[in-house]
Parts: sequence; structure tokens; C-alpha cells
Amino acid sequence: MNHFMPIKFINYRVTSMKVFIKSSSTVQSKFDLGNEMKSFNDKKQFKKALDLFDKHTKNNIEMHSSLVITQALKACTHIKDVQRGSDIHRLISSRTQHDFHILASLLHFYS
Repeated sequence: MNHFMPIKFINYRVTSMKVFIKSSSTVQSKFDLGNEMKSFNDKKQFKKALDLFDKHTKNNIEMHSSLVITQALKACTHIKDVQRGSDIHRLISSRTQHDFHILASLLHFYS
């Protein structure tokens, strides 16, 4: 019975690594999305930034990083899409109290 313990431990470690790798790749992809959107915004390709945002949102805006949200709001600000920015604000309203980056982007958007 004692010889089965190392196998259980190895299985646990492999499972833990799979979860870690999956979560790391999700974080990395969110970071990449934000940086790609920022790149579009820096090149004044605001519609492309929003198209990319739409492609990755699929009604799950709460999963996006602050960087992604701020880049979407920045694009809305520059193309003066008040409705779109307001919709994003409405969808993330629960996050605005605790995220100063998003708050700053919202202030800039509405000003």
C-alpha cells in the first residue's frame, strides 16, 4: 500500500501543473490582447482595437484585464463613440470602485 503513495503524489503534481499552465496561458493571452489593443490605439487604429475587443469579449467582459478595458475605453474616446463607451461602463460598473486605471479611463472618456 505504501508503494502507491508516490504514484498518487505524482498524479497530483501533474494535475496541479496542468491547472497552473492553463491559468498562466489565460493570463498571458489577456496580457497579449491588451498589448495588441494598445498597439492599435498607439497607431490611431481605434476601430481595429475595438474589433479585437469584440472578438474576445463574447459577453464575458468581467474576465478582461484592466489593460484591455482601458484600451477599449481609449478607443471609444478617440472615435467619440459615446454609446459604446457607456455600454462598456455599464458592463464593468462593479469593477470601477476598485480599479483606478479604469476610473481614470472613464473620467477621460466622459470629459
